[in-house]
Amino acid sequence: MRKKVLAVCDEEASYACRFTAWLERKGHYPFEFIAFTGVDKVCDYVHTNPVELLLVAEGTMCPAVSGLPVKKLVVLDEEKGTVPAELPAVLKYQSCEKIMQEVTALYGEEARAEGRGAAAQRAMHVLGVYSPLGRVGKTSLALALGQFLARRYSVLFLNLEPYSGFEQLFSCGFERNLGDLFYYIRQKKGQPAVQLAAMVRGAGGLSYVPPVITPEDVEQITGEEWSGLLEELRLYSGYQVIILDLGGGITQASELFDACSKIYMPVCQDRVSEAKLAQYEAWLGSTGREDVLKKTEKLMLPSVTPQGEMPWPECLTVGRFGDYVRKLVQDGGIFRT
Repeated sequence: MRKKVLAVCDEEASYACRFTAWLERKGHYPFEFIAFTGVDKVCDYVHTNPVELLLVAEGTMCPAVSGLPVKKLVVLDEEKGTVPAELPAVLKYQSCEKIMQEVTALYGEEARAEGRGAAAQRAMHVLGVYSPLGRVGKTSLALALGQFLARRYSVLFLNLEPYSGFEQLFSCGFERNLGDLFYYIRQKKGQPAVQLAAMVRGAGGLSYVPPVITPEDVEQITGEEWSGLLEELRLYSGYQVIILDLGGGITQASELFDACSKIYMPVCQDRVSEAKLAQYEAWLGSTGREDVLKKTEKLMLPSVTPQGEMPWPECLTVGRFGDYVRKLVQDGGIFRT
């Protein structure tokens, strides 16, 4: 199914082109982007092609544009004081990311149902990485797995841990994170898949949403909310693979097991680890979750060794650890239980 169109119309050609180029480089929005530098051109296009979102510079606004049959029209406010009161607007001269955050908040719920029938059979594989044991390489495995799969598929990585350490690992701060996404979902501010797209970052070829900063944010997310987000992603995002780096909390993880076609479980063989693993498996049996055991593959991972100046997480795809995960992907069966 062809992506919906987001069009930008501005007499300032350099602005329209730079903005659409940024959107294309971002690569995470479920739209096709087109730039127009004249009213006649955008009007001719809209009258023969459906347009989902039209962003129009204030100085370009006119009755011909305001009357166009587009799903949502948003004015790029140049602070000239001429934006029609009845039209939604965002400030034009701010970062592209800020503009899209505000635009996605304005992008109404009316678009959610459209195209659902056509997308109902869209395939999206959800792979879980979980272990009841600590310090067994769970997050390293999830990131390496995602990077290798990203060479063939569109991959989204979601870390569900209360303490991910991503800000320190990436040596940067995140303006918005997974907790904010679920806040917007609860407030019904725009489409979840589009809100998520405004938050997505890239690393090693895969996409990821910055994890929560405070543990309460992830602990408060219900199973129903997770299921709703995954369904929205399947229908609207275009991602082919979702990697869930499941946190240590057994209740939180168990609610997502059903969504996973396969679960990778790093383990080790010392006495304490084996006792913990036995208790976990007994718990699954007592709660009637033998199905989880059937789709779980236990892995004894090699250690991750430093790779000189190679950045994280790309360093996880080389050395003995990288070779191990690469073989796991190449052997097939990734999407089969």
